[in-house]
Amino acid sequence: MTIGFIPVKIRYNKKKEEINVFGYIRPFKPFMRFCEYDVYSAFYCGLCKKMGKGYGQFFRLMLSYDFAFLSMLSGAYSENELTITKQRCIIHPFKKRPCLCDCAELEYASGAAVISVYHKICDSIADSRGLMSVFFKIIRSFAKKGYKKASLQYPSLAEVVEKRMNEQFILEKERCSSVDAACEPTAQIMSYMAEGVSDDEEQKKALAGFGYHLGRFVYIADAFEDMKKDEKKGSYNPFCSNSVDDPQRYAAESINLTLGMIADYYGKMEVKKFKEIIDNVIFLGLKNFRLGNKKFLKKILAENKEIKV
Repeated sequence: MTIGFIPVKIRYNKKKEEINVFGYIRPFKPFMRFCEYDVYSAFYCGLCKKMGKGYGQFFRLMLSYDFAFLSMLSGAYSENELTITKQRCIIHPFKKRPCLCDCAELEYASGAAVISVYHKICDSIADSRGLMSVFFKIIRSFAKKGYKKASLQYPSLAEVVEKRMNEQFILEKERCSSVDAACEPTAQIMSYMAEGVSDDEEQKKALAGFGYHLGRFVYIADAFEDMKKDEKKGSYNPFCSNSVDDPQRYAAESINLTLGMIADYYGKMEVKKFKEIIDNVIFLGLKNFRLGNKKFLKKILAENKEIKV
């Protein structure tokens, strides 16, 4: 399992020799209108281009759904008029796709993503040995320049991430058996990131609570998906400790409880724009996060099971 403080999972696939970056905070596409998905895609593509332009093309490879959501949350609290145009990119050179034009709403999310990805790479170095450690050190060398720029622009965020990352490393090294304690660094960082999208003090409180439980969800979902693999390999996973009698049930209950708290804090937030899209993410995308796994979805379709939403 990749235990981390950010909503990004980095895996090295030896066969394909590539890094895969995933995210858990994603929309549930089957229940989105075409226009809504175009807007969501525009934020995703806009953030991708912003990260490349502002911090180096390398970081575009590390883009996740989770920071696309953070950029949309920033846009939802903005009074500015946002412009979406159709543009081409390296991945889609022949067909133009909706893309949010460079704006302040993308700036914060791109900086947060760069800081988070860099520290995640450092965490992977600490967790790896031999050639894998060398591999991640090479990756870090590509990321260092962009990280320095982002940390200068958002020094308090960089400081919080580094501090919580050190806490996460200690918890993992000690093989912490408490799920709540293991979630705390991720939750605190997501809380700080979410709080930063608004200047209103009351909304900051709601966003901080929202981000806190969103961070808990990300960590728990990651641990839940990697449970069997970690148990087999003997890797650290809070659900695989001796203190948990029924890991599967305990994980499911933890996820459901956390989703309830996310919805509670979300109800206190004054979202000005894109509410239908954010509603989809919160009430459908999060609880169906496993459907983002193609193997899991194929299994459901093969067994002709109903998708519950």
